[in-house]
Amino acid sequence: MVAWLAWIGVVTGGCYAAAAWADIDHTLSLSVVQIQGYPGTGRVALGSGVVVAPGRVATNCHVTQKSKVVVINKGAQQVKASAQRADVEKDLCLLDAPELQLPVARLGRSSSLKVGETLYLYGYPRATGIAFSQGSVQSLHAFKNSLVIETSADLTEGASGGGIFDDAGKLMGLATFFSAGHSGRNYAIPADWISGLSRKPRREIAPMDGLPFWQDLAHLPKFLKVPGQ
Repeated sequence: MVAWLAWIGVVTGGCYAAAAWADIDHTLSLSVVQIQGYPGTGRVALGSGVVVAPGRVATNCHVTQKSKVVVINKGAQQVKASAQRADVEKDLCLLDAPELQLPVARLGRSSSLKVGETLYLYGYPRATGIAFSQGSVQSLHAFKNSLVIETSADLTEGASGGGIFDDAGKLMGLATFFSAGHSGRNYAIPADWISGLSRKPRREIAPMDGLPFWQDLAHLPKFLKVPGQ
């Protein structure tokens, strides 16, 4: 049904849109970081995250879920996360990294979005540098007291947890997954969930059980089910 995501390049309507760069405030990308998770198996889980408070980074739990060590990278900065707050079902994790010194993203609410509104995405696909993609809101889906964002922005495998910003420069969500078949149904969890999770107890960086809502095929929300199932 669904798969991990990322995006590559600067894509609008299937073609590169370098001319649009001059009209966009790319300083938003300063709060977006690369996440590296180390499960201890010799492999590395790669993802993205967004600085949402001093020394705190929001990312997807499926990026860090199997890891014993998590490292946050931005330019010359490389900081090991000291703890995390996690809601695996919502696929939201908040990493503590007190030594990290980066701009903090301004949080928005997905309830303020409207279908057709422009969105800007930043993340770190695979092991490459930061990438940008532009799209729009296709739909908003009620879930867990908020709205999961469906977007037309170009998403491919590799950079989960990247930031989705609106025209006002506010963080509206974290790019998280796409539907099977790359049919243009691409989703982001809402930034609304961040404040609630920040009040939960911290836990050590260690493997966690559970499934994100979009991977739990037995309990998929209605908007993710194939018609007729």
